[in-house]
Amino acid sequence: MLLGVTLACSGPSTLASLSPGAAAAAAAAPLPRFFENAGARLAFTLDLPPGKGPFPAVVTAHGSGLITRDQLRWLSSHFTQLGFAVLRFDKRGVGESTGEYSGVGVENGDRMFGLLAGDVAAGVRFLRTRPEIDGRRIGVAGNSQAGWILPHAARELGDLRFMVLISGPVCSVGLENYYSDLAEWSDRPLEEVYKQLPLFKGPDGYDPVPVLQALRTPGLWLLGVEDRSIPVRDTIVNLKALAASGHPFEWRTYEGQGHSLSPVIWNDIGPWVSKFK
Repeated sequence: MLLGVTLACSGPSTLASLSPGAAAAAAAAPLPRFFENAGARLAFTLDLPPGKGPFPAVVTAHGSGLITRDQLRWLSSHFTQLGFAVLRFDKRGVGESTGEYSGVGVENGDRMFGLLAGDVAAGVRFLRTRPEIDGRRIGVAGNSQAGWILPHAARELGDLRFMVLISGPVCSVGLENYYSDLAEWSDRPLEEVYKQLPLFKGPDGYDPVPVLQALRTPGLWLLGVEDRSIPVRDTIVNLKALAASGHPFEWRTYEGQGHSLSPVIWNDIGPWVSKFK
């Protein structure tokens, strides 16, 4: 359940539920229907928490596939309960957003992750024009494929407050594909799958590690030990190396959980993001 008020791009905003100050600010700067990036008009919804702004905010990123903003309501609901405004938008070429949709693989990962990260960065820049939002307190969050997108967006912006990455891989697209081909649609023991990963010889495609090496944005990864979509053990090895070299990255693991994590993760996310409000 979303708390507070939702300001959608698909029609006139309803201001009656806002505090007088927020209502006056929104009336003075009515929401457009879209924000834009790289030739696409991105349809969005802005969810506000209860209370008086300007609010800290989160821009959400998508997992793989044809994802609309409605499919990100679960993420927005949790963050608004924590006191954050949330911008969620239809992925380019999906829902009411224009532009061309494309899947992402080894061959096109560098180009597509740059483009999708640019859409997230454009959402952050858009929020910084809004009177409801404190532009100095904006982070990003997402799940699965967003683990590749969000660090790229953070590098582009340079001044995000934080990243929350739910089941986000820290390995190359090629290795993730190889792992999921072995594990995702089978019941073979994960020990057996991990023993086969050294046999992977590429191609790697997009690799997020060089991007993460350039970052000083605090990041929190939430990882299910039994994940059959991303190689969590390899992700943790890379995160440990990055943290050891001084990067402000943390992670939490959940025994018995897979790629779709239970709401227990919010017991860790809530206290962590509160440091950046």
